[in-house]
Amino acid sequence: MESGKSTASLPQRRNESKEYTFKILKYISKETPYKRTQLHYFKTILRRNQPTLLNMSLTIPEVLNYIWVRIKLHYKFNAYQPFLIDMEQEACEYIRNRPIIPQTDYIYETFVKRLPAIAGPCPHGNRTYDIVWWLEERHTPRSIPAGEYRLDMKFVAIDNVTLFASETYFTARRKGILRSMIEW
Repeated sequence: MESGKSTASLPQRRNESKEYTFKILKYISKETPYKRTQLHYFKTILRRNQPTLLNMSLTIPEVLNYIWVRIKLHYKFNAYQPFLIDMEQEACEYIRNRPIIPQTDYIYETFVKRLPAIAGPCPHGNRTYDIVWWLEERHTPRSIPAGEYRLDMKFVAIDNVTLFASETYFTARRKGILRSMIEW
């Protein structure tokens, strides 16, 4: 080893800067109280210069082998209208077999790193899920139109009873003063 030079290699990094900023404004639980689950608490925690946290606790007192997941993305024009993502999938079957469905794969990969207890194979339930979750910018798409969005998420049992439902409100804003002024 030469003096003053390290043999350790630095990790290769790519510049993945995005043309927009992404901010989650709030999480809201919907359709409460639930018939087959118990939501103990559901809180949005806003943090300065950091991602917004979701802190929740949900008890599922029975074992479930079938969970239908519905995810819809809405864009706000004058009112919220469906936009790009409109997905319904039986979660247990998807995790068990992992078919190649690009949209579902993207959503699953976003959750699997932060929520391994939920992203695991079935059966689920017969326990309390304590969740602290945030969405990192690296999991957001490389490009997204500027504006306001709402993401609806719903987990449903085999008999079409809602286990959990939420709405997530977020904004995407273009970076740079010139782009911002042009969009006004």
